[in-house]
Amino acid sequence: MSARPDPVPVEMVFAVTQFLHEESAALDEARYEDWLAVLADDFQYEIPLPVTPESPYAEQYSRSMPLSLESKGSLRFRFERLASDYAWADRPRHFLRHFVSNVRVGPGERPDEWIVRSNVLVARSRTSEPTTLASAGRHDLLRGSARDGFVLASRTVYLDVEVPHASQLIPVY
Repeated sequence: MSARPDPVPVEMVFAVTQFLHEESAALDEARYEDWLAVLADDFQYEIPLPVTPESPYAEQYSRSMPLSLESKGSLRFRFERLASDYAWADRPRHFLRHFVSNVRVGPGERPDEWIVRSNVLVARSRTSEPTTLASAGRHDLLRGSARDGFVLASRTVYLDVEVPHASQLIPVY
């Protein structure tokens, strides 16, 4: 670990952590409109494909092939489908819990941008199915301030599995 020349004030780290907790709670509680409201209009969401390199020093994720690449518009469409009569596979609704930890905040390229790295564990269950766990590292780009609020500009999720199961991809947002 290298020392940072200008550490981020603890108040900013706290504000960003609170934002991440509230953002996750919106997903856990199926408040999808609230969650979409904290996304920037140009929001990009990506899950890179995990790869299994022979070398322990090689990159563990494909830079050219994502498992998922979404925008605010495509996520809105996905949530609208959930509210429709055609989302049979999502009835009844799953129980969902996001656990966000190890939040690290650094300055972005612009004065109002923040690079945020965190770890997340997502538990998803439904009455007749076993609980599915997905652990991942997240790299987020936030815009805004503690005073005026934040928006999520981008999120990249690095799954901690070599071959993810479909149920591990859905709740990681």
